Amino acid sequence: MKKLKELIPCKHEILISSIEEDSRVKNDNYLFCCIKGLTVDGHDYVNQAIDNGAVAVLSEKKLNVNVPVIKVEDTNKAMIEVLSRFYNEVDKKMNLIGVTGTDGKTTVTSIIYQLINQMDKAGYIGTNGIECDGYTQESNLTTPFPVQLFKALDGFYKQGCKYATIEVSSERLITNRIDDILFDIVIFTNLTKDHINNHKTYTNYRKSKGKLFGMVKDGGYSIINNDEPFADYFIKASKGKVITYGVENASDYTASDIVVLPDRLSFTLKTDEGTYLVESPLSGRFNVYNLLASIIACHKLGFEISEIVENIKKLKCIMGRTNIIDFNDCFKVVIDFAHTANSLKNLLEYVSVISRGNIITVTGSAGGRDKIKRPDMGKVVTSLSDYVIFTSDDPRDEDPNDIIDDMVSGLDINKINYRRIIDRSKAIEEALNIAKKGDVVVIAGRGNDTFMPVGSSYVRCNDFEEVYNNLEKRGVKNA
Repeated sequence: MKKLKELIPCKHEILISSIEEDSRVKNDNYLFCCIKGLTVDGHDYVNQAIDNGAVAVLSEKKLNVNVPVIKVEDTNKAMIEVLSRFYNEVDKKMNLIGVTGTDGKTTVTSIIYQLINQMDKAGYIGTNGIECDGYTQESNLTTPFPVQLFKALDGFYKQGCKYATIEVSSERLITNRIDDILFDIVIFTNLTKDHINNHKTYTNYRKSKGKLFGMVKDGGYSIINNDEPFADYFIKASKGKVITYGVENASDYTASDIVVLPDRLSFTLKTDEGTYLVESPLSGRFNVYNLLASIIACHKLGFEISEIVENIKKLKCIMGRTNIIDFNDCFKVVIDFAHTANSLKNLLEYVSVISRGNIITVTGSAGGRDKIKRPDMGKVVTSLSDYVIFTSDDPRDEDPNDIIDDMVSGLDINKINYRRIIDRSKAIEEALNIAKKGDVVVIAGRGNDTFMPVGSSYVRCNDFEEVYNNLEKRGVKNA
């Protein structure tokens, strides 16, 4: 516990046991921070917070309540400062690696996390949850809110972690929720149409991603994918020393002689320090970029390239990212988070390498957002699959049929290689029923997500469970 005056300039001696921004939290002696979100304003819930144990309030407004109110100009900014002091400046003590981009965030942060843990000790924060030294915690957000983020960093540090790899979403950046957290390394993977609903325009989306590159500690690095059309934008936005990587364009770290096989890939890594053969059990050409970014991050943290390259051979598959389930001599199932036209293209091009028959794809698009990307997704998936089943994928308050209408709106009416089955469980069942020897069933969009938002409810839905339960009923076992 800390005194309130130790956390923020004031005269109050009140002991604070925790910092919270959710008024529903029940705890004794906490400081409640009134945060204005996109749809909810924490100032409207101060009385609920006090009833639940808040003994002081951080606010942008004057409030008539019976606990001390610390008025500040910006509660987002002030809360980050308070959290940092409450947790003994853990964000400054650790090496923080922030990864942003439309696709690849989870894979890059997970690769870096795995590699560092083979050489030292790191924690992971992202779409797949919070993880460190065997401890895991689920999270339904790519980047947690600051309270959970600092709690995680504090837990990492107490377990002896020097490093934390963090997925940084555009939503956190646009709402200024993590503006005053500085990173040792930031990474740009790529930029395609996604999350435009929150940003209104593609330009705003790019601008929000660019904010991260001004949030670098002195002496830090900005690692940029130089093959991306907007590479120059992110280079100019960078505060840290810029390091580029690529395959097509001249870069500081480049990959050549790329060989992609069904269960592995290899390439020649060229750097100023020399040339290295990289061999990875993670396949797919897209992973060349993910590996390049990860190698640079680890190298700039002080690890030797030769050691990094050797440890790449030991990488394990990342849950929900191109996970292959091989059902003996029947067919394969690939489960992946791909939910943009670009990620679907990358995924299905890789699947064409491992398929000896037809590619049957089950996919959809999330409701309540990003309508602009749906036609492109439909075109990609129908052109690179032999057969497609369009289904539900986090429909929220939208009618899944309307979402699918958007996805098929630009398709050639003379080429009908798809159908729609709204119930995702039944769609997966149908795909497995029609699959024959040599085929690959691709289930895209949700990865390892366990709940699907439908209306105002969350329905249990996990693609892995659906596959295993379905085939278990038929007596089919995976290899």
